[in-house]
Amino acid sequence: MARWSSAIGLTAVVVGAVATLGRAGIPPLTFRAYADTGIPLTDVLWTGSRFLYVENTTNAVWQADAAGAPIAPFASMPREVEETRCVLSPGAHGFPAGAIFCHAPDNTVYRISRDGSSVDVFARLPETATSDGALGFDDVGKFGYALIAATGRSGAPEPAGGTVYAVGPDASVRRIGDYAGPGGADELVVAPARFGTGAGNVVLTVDPGADSGTLVMMDAEGVTRTIARLPTGPNPIAVVRSAPKRPRTSPPPGLYVTDTNTHTLWFTPASRLARYAGDLVVGGEAKPLFWIVEPRGRGFRTFQVQARVPATGTSFEGATYVRG
Repeated sequence: MARWSSAIGLTAVVVGAVATLGRAGIPPLTFRAYADTGIPLTDVLWTGSRFLYVENTTNAVWQADAAGAPIAPFASMPREVEETRCVLSPGAHGFPAGAIFCHAPDNTVYRISRDGSSVDVFARLPETATSDGALGFDDVGKFGYALIAATGRSGAPEPAGGTVYAVGPDASVRRIGDYAGPGGADELVVAPARFGTGAGNVVLTVDPGADSGTLVMMDAEGVTRTIARLPTGPNPIAVVRSAPKRPRTSPPPGLYVTDTNTHTLWFTPASRLARYAGDLVVGGEAKPLFWIVEPRGRGFRTFQVQARVPATGTSFEGATYVRG
């Protein structure tokens, strides 16, 4: 049974801090169109050899080389309306290297082979309500290095909340706990090991619509706390990783964000985010706003950073951080 707690008092949420941050010399997140994919994008991941894109509502997965386009078919899952998100296996702790795991709207978790030639049902979460596919791997260990999946429906206050599950390499499903709404989780990440009192915990982007949203943290016992309240529903979230000692140039390191409306894969370079290594970067879905979340004492500080996106009518859905 999950326990509930609130840490709102520990959280400093600075909305409207764009001008202050600019005067302090902090560079904005300047995005450029990295690739025009021609499809409504839900999610993106870099496998080490190719980009994989998940097409919104069709469950088709497309591939591209390091240039991001043109795209070609990679694999397909049964067609379902709403969002599917996919993650790359860590190739450790019993999960096979190169496999891709995807959380579909009906709460089926699929496993796609490294080359896309096979798509199998890996596990089923014990829920029938439609979800938005929140998925991520525990790379810290507090959840036993499991695949973490969250149910819940985003975009409106109701239905509210959802449940977080841990899926083992043997496809066993274990309930971690429930989180509250309004709205449901679009995405999740596992916070890095140096993320203060949240190290190794799950962070959910809970999206009730265009005018508000929250970041909800859950530990391995199912205890939740709200660590940020935002002026729009959050969706893409990623851990900012430090650059490797021998950076590669294909693709360039940085943050890649998918846009359903314009079909664009947006990119901002790692140099713009280097000062935030070990923190979280979060984007709004309906509004092109971005925040950094960092540990501060026993709580967390969330502040808005200026973002320059040369487009209107964007709808940001997924993100991945490529180290190079």
